[in-house]
Amino acid sequence: MTAPCVWRAVLPAALVATFLGLNAWAEGEPESDPESDQEQALFRGMPDDVGRLEVFGFCGSCHSIDLVLQQGLSRAVWEDVLVEMVRDQEMVPLQPDIRVKVLDYLEEYYGPDRKAQEPKASRLP
Repeated sequence: MTAPCVWRAVLPAALVATFLGLNAWAEGEPESDPESDQEQALFRGMPDDVGRLEVFGFCGSCHSIDLVLQQGLSRAVWEDVLVEMVRDQEMVPLQPDIRVKVLDYLEEYYGPDRKAQEPKASRLP
């Protein structure tokens, strides 16, 4: 088994942040416009809250973020998923503070009650 690559997890989040910042700068907008159409499209409609960037970066670095967004798992099951991703899929282990942010976000928006809407692109007519 190969060693986990830190860049596999960090690079997507860095690219997103850079893209959003450069795009806002080019359009003369403040970098902190959280509700831009481009940002919503990039994040597939994920609610703008603490942990979104971490979920997008860590989960989306290995597979489509839609795979995450279609779930409705309890916090305990999300924890099991993170353990499995590290153990079986070579995901970089999350720092404890990042892990809490990820789990809080997933529990809040992609738990059994599914407060977040499914991404528009994944809805079938």
